[in-house]
Amino acid sequence: SGDHVSRIHAQWRREMPQVDLDGSRIIGRARRITQLSRPRIEAVFSRHGLDTGEFDVLATLRRSGEPLRPTELYQSLMISSGGLTDRLVRLEQRGLIRRRASTRDKRSLLVELTAEGRVALR
Repeated sequence: SGDHVSRIHAQWRREMPQVDLDGSRIIGRARRITQLSRPRIEAVFSRHGLDTGEFDVLATLRRSGEPLRPTELYQSLMISSGGLTDRLVRLEQRGLIRRRASTRDKRSLLVELTAEGRVALR
């Protein structure tokens, strides 16, 4: 009886009663919520021509209130620099972001939302 997570925990309690499962219950339920809600969220992004990763980049830039260096972006998003580069290329090709040289350090690039990128988040 119970939900999916409760059934899994009952099995672990039966097989390994000495193991503390309290933390894994929280993680299991959070993971289950994510699995159940993700298709609906992704459908909304898709209607706007975005995927989850692209939306994350746009949202991070929007909430920052200023252009960010790619390093700041991938650290904030907790992804690899290569994963970020792919997203930036797609977003730039669609005119939603722009990469430009920093006025402080010409060796450094800044990523910023374009007017179209701001509209995409409305």
